[in-house]
Amino acid sequence: MKKMILDWKEATTWDAIVKKGLTKCLGKFYAKTLKTNADSIAYVDCVDDGCALFSRAGRDAQIACVIEELKRCFDEIFVYHACRTNEPTSYYEKGILPLSLIGSQMQFRDRFKSYVSPVDIDTAITAVSTETINDATHAIIDDRCFLQSSGHYLIYGSEYQQSLVVHLPGANEYTRDILKKFGRATIFVCCLPFSEIYALEHLASRMLADHFYRLAHNIQDVSIIDYSVTLRRKISPLSIVRHYCPARIPDPCKGFAIWNDEQNKYEMEMLHH
Repeated sequence: MKKMILDWKEATTWDAIVKKGLTKCLGKFYAKTLKTNADSIAYVDCVDDGCALFSRAGRDAQIACVIEELKRCFDEIFVYHACRTNEPTSYYEKGILPLSLIGSQMQFRDRFKSYVSPVDIDTAITAVSTETINDATHAIIDDRCFLQSSGHYLIYGSEYQQSLVVHLPGANEYTRDILKKFGRATIFVCCLPFSEIYALEHLASRMLADHFYRLAHNIQDVSIIDYSVTLRRKISPLSIVRHYCPARIPDPCKGFAIWNDEQNKYEMEMLHH
C-alpha cells in the first residue's frame, strides 16, 4: 500500500482528510455554510471565525475529529531543516545531528581566531548560557518560513554561534557578518514518521483555519505556517529526501534586506515584512 505523506504546502495531500473529519462532525453541507458566510471569515489564521459558524459541534470537537483522521490516514510528513554548510553530502552519511557544544565551540574558535584574541573568544563562550541547549534536532513543516522570516539560520548558521558573536568584546552590527564567509545556505527536505508529530492540536487548528478560509474565498494556495518539530534524536540520513541551496534570502538582522548567497552581497530591494 502506498504511504500517505502530509505536505503542508500541497493542500491536495490533506484537504480530503480534513474534509472527512469535518463531515463526520458537522455534516456534509458544512462547505456551503462557509461560503455563505465568507465575509465573517476574514483571516486565514483565525480558526475561531470558521468554527463559530457551527452550533452542532464546537471548536474543540472539530479539532478532535480532524486529529482522529490525521492519525488514521498519514504515515509520514515532510519537514525542513535549515543550516549553512560546505558539506551537504556528509548529511546523507551521518544524518542531521543535534548541536555539539564542544564541536561548535571549536569551530567558532577557528573561525574567529584571526579577528579576536583567544581570551575574547573564551569570554563570549562563558557569557552564553547553554541551559536551553538540549540533545535535539529541529525542523519545520513549511520551508517558506526560512525564506520569509527566519533567514538568519541560512545566512549566518547555527543560533548558538550567532549568540557567541554578539558577546565578543567590541562586537558591532558587522561582526556577525563574518559567519557568512563559511558554508552555503542549505535546506534539507526530510520525510519523518507522522507519529513523531506531537502537538497535533496546533496543527489541526491551523488546518481548520486554512481549510475554512480557502473554501470560503475559493483560494487554492495554502498559507505559510510557523510550525516547529523537535526530535530528541538525530534525523536519520535515510529520512533525507533531498536538499537545495536558496540564493535570495531576506535577512531579519538587516531589516529584511535580500541577501544573495550566490553573489555574496545584498540586493537593493527590501522585503516588506
